[in-house]
Amino acid sequence: MSLKREKLFLTRLTSYRRMQMIKRARSRKGEYKYDVCLSFAGDDRRYVEKVAEQLRNTGVRVFYDRYAQVEMWGKDLYAHLNDIYSAAARYCVLFVSASYARRVWTSHERAAAQERAISENVEYVLPVRFDNTSIPGLRRTVGYINLKGITPKQLAEMIVQKLGGAQRNAYLPPMPDLLLRSYVKDYGSADPALIYETAEHFLESLRRTNLEEREAIIRLFQHTCPADLPDNVHMNIDFLCRLTGSSEGKLLRTFAGLRSLGFFTRSFTRRAGKAHIGEDRIISVEWHDMHGEISEEPNATDVAFQMMNISDFAHCDDCALAALRRLDFSHLSSSTLKKEAREVETGRRIPNMGRELREIHAIGMEESTGRQVLTKRKGRAISKRRRNGS
Repeated sequence: MSLKREKLFLTRLTSYRRMQMIKRARSRKGEYKYDVCLSFAGDDRRYVEKVAEQLRNTGVRVFYDRYAQVEMWGKDLYAHLNDIYSAAARYCVLFVSASYARRVWTSHERAAAQERAISENVEYVLPVRFDNTSIPGLRRTVGYINLKGITPKQLAEMIVQKLGGAQRNAYLPPMPDLLLRSYVKDYGSADPALIYETAEHFLESLRRTNLEEREAIIRLFQHTCPADLPDNVHMNIDFLCRLTGSSEGKLLRTFAGLRSLGFFTRSFTRRAGKAHIGEDRIISVEWHDMHGEISEEPNATDVAFQMMNISDFAHCDDCALAALRRLDFSHLSSSTLKKEAREVETGRRIPNMGRELREIHAIGMEESTGRQVLTKRKGRAISKRRRNGS
């Protein structure tokens, strides 16, 4: 093969691989890591950072380089940023300026974003202009926002409107304060960074399940007996069979196949009391954070349980189930839980459920180390076992 043909072959192979990556991202409809990614020149950072901050505070998952410093640390940035701007976000906001046109990295980001826009033939690149600089490949017929007189807050509001009210899929809010508050209420303290990282890993495990596996996990966590928390969730297998429509054997095989995702399962028989006949078959499941760096106690069933059950505050049973099937965890943040509700006992109208919960659980977020959080998990388990007389 001649050198010219070899180069052509490698170019086509690279393009093919990129297209396959984009197709794989499209196959999980709506399941993007970010709602929006921001492409900008360093000279425009002061404005863009304020936009990013506003977006994050409203629950938008935004890729902004300073928010992802740890994620990018040590990576091949050429390949990593290509993945981000071509496949990881629902929209890409491109901040056009004279500085943007001169920068090498912005050209790389733009090329990746335009490749996605062309291959999918949908609205993806959302240009906003500081000036009238011409950008290669960006037609002037493409609708844009002129930033003259537009504040960062106003632009952030426009982006939120563009994202619309579509149902979220595989969504974890960037600031899950209700999850943290609920955890602190039950366990006394929490390391926010550790809890959020664990929540991300649990969502990633759920994303890798099929529909039947996901249904079994959701039903188990929603209807579990809480007596053995934070160690495990467990329930009568026959009841779980009735909830899922699966046989006992199929359920046990399903959970046994989830070990690689951190779900560790056992089953046992519990005999009924003297006054009753029969026996109970129990399924007990722990979820371990396989990404965790703390090897002494990878059991993170407590965080998984909190994520699944805070939904009771946000939805009726059917809506909660539908949200969890989509892996929509927007109920974990007061920024994204803004539903109207009524108090059951008094009928009082609650215009904003997230704000109400934030005020009810007005507790300080006492930071602690991961080891202290895990010690509290263990202490909680011991105290529960004592109360249960075991």
